[in-house]
Amino acid sequence: MQSETYCQSCGMPMSEESHFGKNTDGSKNEDYCCHCYPNGAFVNPNETLEEMIATCVPFMVEGGVCPDIESANKMLSEHLPMLKRWKKQGELISFKLKEGVSAADFLAASDEVQENYLSKRQGFLNRQLMLIDDTWTDWVIWETMADAENAMAQSMENESAMKFCSFIGEIIEQKLYPLERSY
Repeated sequence: MQSETYCQSCGMPMSEESHFGKNTDGSKNEDYCCHCYPNGAFVNPNETLEEMIATCVPFMVEGGVCPDIESANKMLSEHLPMLKRWKKQGELISFKLKEGVSAADFLAASDEVQENYLSKRQGFLNRQLMLIDDTWTDWVIWETMADAENAMAQSMENESAMKFCSFIGEIIEQKLYPLERSY
């Protein structure tokens, strides 16, 4: 028996092909529903978790999933933060610097991108920059997946971010990871 898939934004069950959202190329998006992610992007990319809960409450009551607004609010407040879009995300990138770039110049660019871009982005929580031998690892923690994706998508429109990226040579790894626990 196949387990049911749920939208990783609103929690809607996606049991039929028409329930799934679409990627920019028109292919089926396995994570998000047709209401949240119809054409390769979130309908409301800056929507907060609280706004999503408020949007979903009436559907939970009208659909008979919950008997009243209070129980729907409680259920969604417990369930939605565990979904991919709302779970805190770690953005990890490991790389080597371009030949001829000094560590001092790179660290100055890193400080600049932190001050002028990352720290001002919605959902930014913290950042760690590590160096082992000649491999740098930049680990950024975001409030939600949407915050991480928005920051990555808009980084090339920011002068400090472009300068920072211009020092990066070979990228060894770049991924988003759900944050399970922070100490």
